Amino acid sequence: MSEQAAPGRTVTGAGFLAFLLTGVVQATYGPSIPHIASRFEVSIGAAGLIVTAHFLGECIGIAVLGLTRSRLGLARRLMSCALVFSVGLIAASMAPTWPLLLLAVTLLGCGAGGLVILVNLYFATRFGRRSPAMLSFVNAIYGVGSFLGPALVGITGGYAPVLAGAGVVGLVSVAGFTRTPRATPPTPDAPRLVSGRTVGFVVTFAVLLFIYEGLESGVATWEATDLVSLGGSVQFAAAATSFYWVAFTLGRVFAAPLAVRLSPPTLILGALTVATVVLLGIRLHLYAPLGFAIVGLCAAPIFPVALTWLTKVLPNAATVLTYVILGAIFGSAIVPAILGALISVAGIQSLPLGVAACAIVTLCIVAIVSARLRDRLEASA
Repeated sequence: MSEQAAPGRTVTGAGFLAFLLTGVVQATYGPSIPHIASRFEVSIGAAGLIVTAHFLGECIGIAVLGLTRSRLGLARRLMSCALVFSVGLIAASMAPTWPLLLLAVTLLGCGAGGLVILVNLYFATRFGRRSPAMLSFVNAIYGVGSFLGPALVGITGGYAPVLAGAGVVGLVSVAGFTRTPRATPPTPDAPRLVSGRTVGFVVTFAVLLFIYEGLESGVATWEATDLVSLGGSVQFAAAATSFYWVAFTLGRVFAAPLAVRLSPPTLILGALTVATVVLLGIRLHLYAPLGFAIVGLCAAPIFPVALTWLTKVLPNAATVLTYVILGAIFGSAIVPAILGALISVAGIQSLPLGVAACAIVTLCIVAIVSARLRDRLEASA
């Protein structure tokens, strides 16, 4: 083992650990909402703001590190983000009041957003031909964390032990990132949009992914609350949410061979159609844990396939992907809060219909974009 190889492996391990923890933490929020509402004596809809706080913080972290230049080296930025993430987790686990909990979650979200950008940057630039495989692997580790989180909530009986444990373990990644090689390439320049149809497509795809988050984050946030309202225990609801994330992770795996055989719009339209039918079935008393898991299986390929589709529509899409991803992050912050407001007004039984509305709107956007692209292709032929 060379001296240079050891730091590379250390940083790689720290990146895997950071993504595992971000997956655990994000998936912890949904099953924790009933406990948070009870502990801080807030409504279920208000308790759902914990998800909004996290993703708004993540937007700040991504915007600062993904859309601007920084004179700090990658090692210092990785260490800073991991430290903010870990300190925020420990603070959130000990927060004595509801406003302080929201503040701590926003702080840890900033660290998580920075890690999303910087860990992906490291894995995309440090492994040569193996970079695509390593990038897929680290995001799969995130998926593993996503279904571990709800299970840990079920085992510990609350969110505080999970967040505290993740914060302590996160400090290990801070130490690992100190070994980041100085030769790591700097963060790319901020992407620049061009005028005309390119801007229209970028905005359209950003809106598409914004609404799509009603499926992914909406179900993850509110499924546990829905199941508790149907008479299930908190532990059962947490296990069902974990099952949702298992199905979601498997959906990402199964989408790879399907994406080779099917065009992006065909795959997305098919997945959204199935998800909509299942959501309506849940409202008509289809077994909810199974139904939500199927929705997760259908929702999983939409994000990566949509990004692949954008790169086909715009060959230079790499320069604008950050803006599209921000659309998804904003959706993760805002759409669950909108669904929470709907639940507060119409009751938890409205959840499947609210998520189905997100699926239908996303389906309509995909159909319109597909039709316009087909018309342009025919006109140029």
